[in-house]
Amino acid sequence: MPAVRRTRLAIGVVALAALVALAALGVLERAGEPTGERESAIAAAAGTATPEPRLGAPGSGPPARRAVPAGEAGRDGRAASDTAGGSRAEASEEAPPERILEENARIRRDLEHLARLEAERKRVRRALLRAGATFDGPLRLGPKGLAWPLDGPVVSPFGQRWGRLHAGIDIASPAGTTIRAAADGKVAIAAPTGGYGNYVCVQHTTRLDSCYAHLSRFLTRPGATVRQGQPIGLVGCTGHCFGDHVHFETWVDGQPVDPMGYF
Repeated sequence: MPAVRRTRLAIGVVALAALVALAALGVLERAGEPTGERESAIAAAAGTATPEPRLGAPGSGPPARRAVPAGEAGRDGRAASDTAGGSRAEASEEAPPERILEENARIRRDLEHLARLEAERKRVRRALLRAGATFDGPLRLGPKGLAWPLDGPVVSPFGQRWGRLHAGIDIASPAGTTIRAAADGKVAIAAPTGGYGNYVCVQHTTRLDSCYAHLSRFLTRPGATVRQGQPIGLVGCTGHCFGDHVHFETWVDGQPVDPMGYF
């Protein structure tokens, strides 16, 4: 082989070896690059966006929460407080205290009781007028004028109750206690009378009557003449009633008045 050709062949072999060495060096360098940088380089070369981060990869995880400014936090705090306060108020309205429920129930019972007695007063007045007031005696309007129908405490006085008139006094006493006529007179009513239950009215003069309600038993009859202190009935809880007592009324000129001025 000519010397020139051998020289050229040697130069080509050397050049090829150099190229192979350079190529191997480049592959090793790229193998040492971080994966993320390699992908970024490839993406940049291809003109595409950076790949989405992966779980566990650097920079991955849930997005950071926005910091709430102090002013907004204050407003949020007040809103939460207002909401909690509103919830407590609603709960309070839905479930009022036990004592309020009991008081409301008592007022409803009292109003119902008064309404029923009021509905009977017109009937009582007509019955007293029909009786004719034939028994006449002195009208004693001052203190100590009438005898107490029985011995017991006054548990409910005469007067207005929530827009309605409690037209007598309630005197508490055990069932079966004797009720006595407050003064001499003639029995005008002795019969069941609506909300009054068993009811007795005695005419003392042409102007004054006394009446006794909720009796468990009558000890007199219509038209009978009675003397002050004479038994006319027994204590009970007939009609519209919430416990043993006598409801005692005084009527003057056809209208109920406070009995306390007549004892």
